[in-house]
Amino acid sequence: MLKGCKFKLLPTTVAVSSALFTQIAVADSEGEHEKMVVMGNPLQATEVFIDSEQLERQQANDINDIFRTDPEVSIGGGTGVAQKIYVRGLEDSQLNVTIDGAVQSGNIFHHQGRLSIEPELLKQVEVAAGAGRATDGAGALGGAIRFKTKDAEDMLQGDERFGGLVKAGYYDNTEGYKTSVSGYGYLTDNVSVVATMVYSDLGNYTDGDGNEQPFTEAQNKVGFIKLVGDITDAQKITLSYDHRGDEAYRNFRPHWAESRKNFPLDQEMNRDTFTLNYGLNPADNPYLELDVTAYNTETELKHKSRPDAPRETNNIAKTHSYGGDIRNTSSFNSFAITYGVDYRKDTTDGTFLAYSPDTYEFKGTVAGVYVQSDFRIVEPLLLSVGGRYDTYELEDSYGTEVDHSGFSPNVSLNYSVIPGLNVYAGYAEAFRGAQIPDSFMTDIELDPNRKAERAHNTEVGASWVNGGLNLSATAYINKIDDVVGKSAKNQGDLETKGFTARAGYTFNDLSMSLSFNHSRSDLDGQRLIDENFGIGTSTGDTWVADINYYVLDNLLIGYTGRYVDRLDDAVEVVEIYKGEEYVTNYSEKPGYAVHDIYSQWQPLSGEELTLSLAVKNLFDKDYRDHASYGDVNAIASAPREPGRDIRFNVAYAF
Repeated sequence: MLKGCKFKLLPTTVAVSSALFTQIAVADSEGEHEKMVVMGNPLQATEVFIDSEQLERQQANDINDIFRTDPEVSIGGGTGVAQKIYVRGLEDSQLNVTIDGAVQSGNIFHHQGRLSIEPELLKQVEVAAGAGRATDGAGALGGAIRFKTKDAEDMLQGDERFGGLVKAGYYDNTEGYKTSVSGYGYLTDNVSVVATMVYSDLGNYTDGDGNEQPFTEAQNKVGFIKLVGDITDAQKITLSYDHRGDEAYRNFRPHWAESRKNFPLDQEMNRDTFTLNYGLNPADNPYLELDVTAYNTETELKHKSRPDAPRETNNIAKTHSYGGDIRNTSSFNSFAITYGVDYRKDTTDGTFLAYSPDTYEFKGTVAGVYVQSDFRIVEPLLLSVGGRYDTYELEDSYGTEVDHSGFSPNVSLNYSVIPGLNVYAGYAEAFRGAQIPDSFMTDIELDPNRKAERAHNTEVGASWVNGGLNLSATAYINKIDDVVGKSAKNQGDLETKGFTARAGYTFNDLSMSLSFNHSRSDLDGQRLIDENFGIGTSTGDTWVADINYYVLDNLLIGYTGRYVDRLDDAVEVVEIYKGEEYVTNYSEKPGYAVHDIYSQWQPLSGEELTLSLAVKNLFDKDYRDHASYGDVNAIASAPREPGRDIRFNVAYAF
């Protein structure tokens, strides 16, 4: 049996192909009542699911590894701490990203990635590109990414009540290693726990031309614990704590190579997240499916002993976010409706002691109310309608305040032409008011005339499922009015046009997929450039091929190839600074092809011992990812990507 498929048709798509929904007969006091269950996003024909088995066999170690098989997602930055996620060319700051429902808001420093997650902890990742359903959350201008972590039930096998897992891995390119220890089991008949500790120590990596990239080393420490309690058959409560620590001697701007304005220094980052989830879903009440989430996240970055400072001191940046979401789904014979409220408070501050002892702070809140409905109008036709209303408040260190509020509607139709074939069309808006800037920009004064952003996303597409074959295609246009970048000011109007196609085939022990994405983003008529921090960047057309084959029941081999076409339009930017004219040339971006192979073997009769071998960048390609900062000038240029990396991992479960 094949495991861990990369691209799966949405549950909604499959349901639409066979009457658009799943009906579950539920007895109530008045007789039989059918519950309509609508999953996924009817605005999209496909949604990307990445599961834990895929991450394990590819030995994922960072965000780049997680999304390597999705052509709509690009990851740049070289070293892990600098990596940013771009979905259809839009930076992750334009998306709503959650981990177990906890919104990942704020940004420490626009010169490095704002998101970090340990792949060892993940059960699955879902990517919904483009503004969509009201349930995607506030300000989802470019879509949503949802990370979900494992619990004890995901780790236990068969009738086990307790278990453990020990892993050790070696990374040839960085001469580094990674170890993890997990314990999991039931404390009582109704309460389970999983605890995981991960430590990795990676040296400087070497690019495809054999050059060591200095100051790209990293030490990461991760601690995770998750408690799950089944209070009753209908109630579940989950409490988790996640700590991630990162230390290294790296460049001040880690996504740039060393230069006279980009010096190395000691850095330390820590993030702590507490998340509480509560679910109430009685089998005899189709009108009640309650889901409550509360979270608290604190992140701190220290730049220690800056060499350009007048004295030895630290730069300290912090963000703090807490909030929650309360939603309920009521199901009826022909439709389902989800409705709820959410709230988030964000603060960010920066202390730049190299120049001033003052601490600058921004405070922001966002509150929303939303509803999303799915109606079966006739047997083959599903109508989805929803909307949310959000209010934003933001205040800077100087007392300037900006308030925004707005409504975000969405509507889509999904029609089953024949069993297995469905077409759809959808339109969605996403409103986003003023939010906190990154922590190293907190000394700026808020523009009192700053406008709210609004995305307009139109999509059409089709999907076909026939036995082991599935095909899908999506065309989209996403326009964002008054988009905001790193300066916390309106930068202009952004338009993204694109097309995505996917094909997959499964036969016995073989699975294959081929996917393609063409996406172009223009800011006021000019393509996005690498300097558009906080907005996005431009990438060439991307193809991804993926093949998995079980040679034996206990031996898997696989291949992933990512092919990116040349982006051949250079951009010249003219800026005036202190009365002088400066010209910056953003050059063409060469194309490249990167090939990965991997295998996974379980030599024992059970699944206790797993040996994994992966080779990233098999042919040692020397390249720079299109999502990495380009070769702009002697001061601002990104390092090349890692060359060949042979990874070996041993895992033993007991």
